[in-house]
Amino acid sequence: MTENRVVFHGGWQTVLGFAAAFSIVTAIWVPLTTMVSDLSAWIQLATAIGKYAAILGSVWILLRIDGVQFSELGLSRDHLVGALVAFGGFWVAMNLFGLGTAALTGNHWAIRLIWQLPEAAPAVQRYAPLPATWLVLLLLEFLVVGPVEEIAFRGYFQSKIIALLSDDTLPYIALGIGVTSLAFGVMHTPAAIVAGRTLDGILAAALLPTITAVLFGAIYELTHNVYFVALLHGFGNTWPLVVEWANWSGNTLVVFWIGAAIIYLGTTLAYRVWIAELAHVRAVIRRDAGWTSRE
Repeated sequence: MTENRVVFHGGWQTVLGFAAAFSIVTAIWVPLTTMVSDLSAWIQLATAIGKYAAILGSVWILLRIDGVQFSELGLSRDHLVGALVAFGGFWVAMNLFGLGTAALTGNHWAIRLIWQLPEAAPAVQRYAPLPATWLVLLLLEFLVVGPVEEIAFRGYFQSKIIALLSDDTLPYIALGIGVTSLAFGVMHTPAAIVAGRTLDGILAAALLPTITAVLFGAIYELTHNVYFVALLHGFGNTWPLVVEWANWSGNTLVVFWIGAAIIYLGTTLAYRVWIAELAHVRAVIRRDAGWTSRE
């Protein structure tokens, strides 16, 4: 990959702005989401879209202050082409692996989309039959939730933290991923607190997002493609596979998860060594002129 130097100009002020924006969005939408939880699925969808529109608008303002374009952080047309190619290969590989695992282990399998949307599913079930709702929810994850969260946390916040550290070497990249992952995990705790969960429940609500954020952060650093990470994010929230594996257990399930991890890694490396060059995507070097520079 060729090199793309991205210079932020907002210093630590825009990091504080990011924290303030998310605090405000959380303070408004967590109780609002609770208020509409017994209403129709469509009202809940509208509420969720409003939340993510507010997040995206906040990031757009911060990027304007920092003097950085979305395309510089992995949202260009070339990035989209590369992401679609890589994700298409990933999706096919996951289905073929699932089918092969089922055949070799003698486990039951079925051609069925596994749309696991735990937060939205109860509302859909209460107002069934709403056949279009599942499709809308699936599109929501792939076109709204995944992209907005990845633009905000991997594309902007992670890049901003690394820029402030003024060093794109591995230890500082790891630190940037760690800080971003913790922030991402913390973002998921207010809803658990409002729901009245115990301390263990609150920590559990933060743990899985933190772990997945480390994975997504590493993939972003290897590809610098927000679209690709967003598609993987949507996939992880919905599991839109046509080979059903949800009822597997024991060694078969372990093998499936190990294979899935290998496919994640293999697709990411394939993107890095081949697809990025094919799509003319450039590597990113990040600095913040508003804070300090080692050069």
